Amino acid sequence: MNMTIRKETLRDQRAHMLAASPGWRASDARVNPRVAIGSIIAMWLIYFLITTGLALLAGAAEQWGAIGRRAIVVIAGILCTFALYQLIQRVQPKSFGARLAVAMGAAVPLVVIYASINLLVFFYWFPSGDTQKIIEEVQSKFPIAWETVLILDSSIRWYFFFAVWAALYVAFGYANEMRAVERRANSYRVEAQAAQLRALHYQVNPHFLFNTLNSLSTLVMRGSQAEAETMIMNLSSFLRSSLAIDPEQLVSLDEEMALQRLYLQIEQARFPDRLQVEVAMPKELENARVPVLILQPIIENAIKYGVAPSKGRIAIRLSASSEYGLLVIRIENDIDPAAPAPESGTGLGLGNVRERLITRYGPVAGCEWGRSDSGGFAVSLWLPIAGEGH
Repeated sequence: MNMTIRKETLRDQRAHMLAASPGWRASDARVNPRVAIGSIIAMWLIYFLITTGLALLAGAAEQWGAIGRRAIVVIAGILCTFALYQLIQRVQPKSFGARLAVAMGAAVPLVVIYASINLLVFFYWFPSGDTQKIIEEVQSKFPIAWETVLILDSSIRWYFFFAVWAALYVAFGYANEMRAVERRANSYRVEAQAAQLRALHYQVNPHFLFNTLNSLSTLVMRGSQAEAETMIMNLSSFLRSSLAIDPEQLVSLDEEMALQRLYLQIEQARFPDRLQVEVAMPKELENARVPVLILQPIIENAIKYGVAPSKGRIAIRLSASSEYGLLVIRIENDIDPAAPAPESGTGLGLGNVRERLITRYGPVAGCEWGRSDSGGFAVSLWLPIAGEGH
């Protein structure tokens, strides 16, 4: 029931996040105002310096007057480009092509305004000696609408200037959006990984409780009241310890072994004469980090398929070692050849262990199982000694 609620809640949260994504895309595509305004000023300042420098090198006449006129036009260009920036910022279609088309279209009226200001400054307000020659030349070809011709000619030449800045702005915005999409994709992956780890972890508890309650039922039916009471107390201690730990948390190998000892004490009450536990864990590996309850399904299987059907004493051996930068844990149990073969399991327990390791660490971790050289059954799992996964 809790798992169903948890999955439904996670599904609802994702649906809400996806529904909100169009609004996020519009904001993601906006460039930092300081960067945008700085690029506008830098572009026009570079134009002013290059144009003035070339005129000085060419020895053009009336340079100081031309510098003043050019400065006025540059200020007008800055204001027109800033207006273009405001227009693009307010219109953010979803696709890159649509944004680029909007930017190119928005540049048209503003470049016409700029060309008109350019005409007023150089031909009406502050005409130079060459102005009249240009007017006469244009009037000879277009006697009625010479101003319109000059504005159109200037607009065509200046449109490229405005269009380049608009295209760069859209490109920067698109790059920002792609980074935001990548961040959200990473967030979804982390969320999905966390949900999967929790789901795999929560599969352990029902599986474990089912087996333990079966054991408890056997003791009650057999009339072993003292053993049943001991099992209940140990079960209470185990559940209190395991449920207090976050399923995504890593614990030290020593802490994981302490949890497994609590479980083995539960089973010891059921099989006092048949269960023997041997632990070989180097001191230097006690603080190695492992997923909590990662050994639980393996030890349960050893009890269910090794100890339960046997008639004699069965040993469960747990060992840990360090190999090539990996923590390798091996759990091996004897098999009584005289015992009847138990029914094959569902594969949930060992499959759960493998999935938890691969989900957290990727292909660097894993789990394998099969018959051991001594005739028993062995499970080996490996994971990085340091780090918490990819």
